[in-house]
Amino acid sequence: MNELDTVPEDRLNPVNTQTWANGRHLVRCVKVIQETHDVKTFCFMAQTPIMFFFKPGQFVTLELNIGGEQVMRSYTISSSPSVPYSFSITVKRLPKGVVSTWLHDNLRVDDEIAVHGPVGNFNCIDYSTDKALFLSGGVGITPVMSMARWWYDTNSAVDMKFVHSAQTPKDIIFLKELELMASRIDNFELSIICERYDIGESWYGYRGFLTKSLLELIAPDVLQREVYCCGPTPYMKAVRAMLADIGFDMSRYHEESFGETPPAAIEDAEESAELALIAEEIPQTGFCVEFADEGMSVTINDSETIHAASTKLGIHVPKACGMGICGSCKVKLLSGNVNMEHNGGISEEEIEEGYILSCCSKPLDDVSIET
Repeated sequence: MNELDTVPEDRLNPVNTQTWANGRHLVRCVKVIQETHDVKTFCFMAQTPIMFFFKPGQFVTLELNIGGEQVMRSYTISSSPSVPYSFSITVKRLPKGVVSTWLHDNLRVDDEIAVHGPVGNFNCIDYSTDKALFLSGGVGITPVMSMARWWYDTNSAVDMKFVHSAQTPKDIIFLKELELMASRIDNFELSIICERYDIGESWYGYRGFLTKSLLELIAPDVLQREVYCCGPTPYMKAVRAMLADIGFDMSRYHEESFGETPPAAIEDAEESAELALIAEEIPQTGFCVEFADEGMSVTINDSETIHAASTKLGIHVPKACGMGICGSCKVKLLSGNVNMEHNGGISEEEIEEGYILSCCSKPLDDVSIET
């Protein structure tokens, strides 16, 4: 008997031709990697193998149930599409981070979760180059690591300078892999900056913070490079100021723009609840927003969003970023017109099919919505 005769058929043909597309997908956690003392990488696959093609730098939105409540949170894909049958996110445990803490403490191998995506305008496919400068701070390394992995794995000739800032040596994410990449190819130059080092730690790299003079020392040809930046908001603000000060062409500067849900989005529900209390007392003028599935409607003005309308009626439409990035608030426009100012959370194909993002769509006339 041939040895292969004893192997189940599904083991002989583990790969099919299905590919990933923006939408909701059930995935299974297949590996958890402890990157640093407070950072973990979670690796996912589909139950039936799917090729997870995406643009390096894009992200997914996790749909989780925490304490009996649905919670949505966006995370950049840290892996590269050059490893197509799985994808990974890398998460730092935050002291008051409900989702990051839950992931670190609860998500285990073989657990299944739902993800939405991939989406995002921050990527190295739409903004390609032959000379790249990656600037990252802390866990902001994840999207630029995906880009660097892609160019490394595909034997690209792109000239890469990778500059990462961390608090201490023990906080450097992906250090061994970055050092390996730098040792194996001559078009990848690594520079690490540590704010400080603790007692017992040794560090021979750059110390302190990224400054204009240090940036020009590391990348004297910065004006000729495409810059990809991600990190805490103060870090990215400082980088923009440095680049502007040296006369950098900011059309060649690209940064990750999502993070925790902004205060305006958090306050949206509270404001809508207050408005609902007085809605019956105020004569309503504006546009009628009808939710066909629920048989309910409300009048809002042209400065309010479709999502605000759903909140007023108590209709649950998921929302994570509040800025048209994550794509979790997608609904279908059955009739009428809206002004949608999104940030990459919806594809042109979905728009052609009539879908909109409720968090960043405002009515131009009476509209009907399918949730």
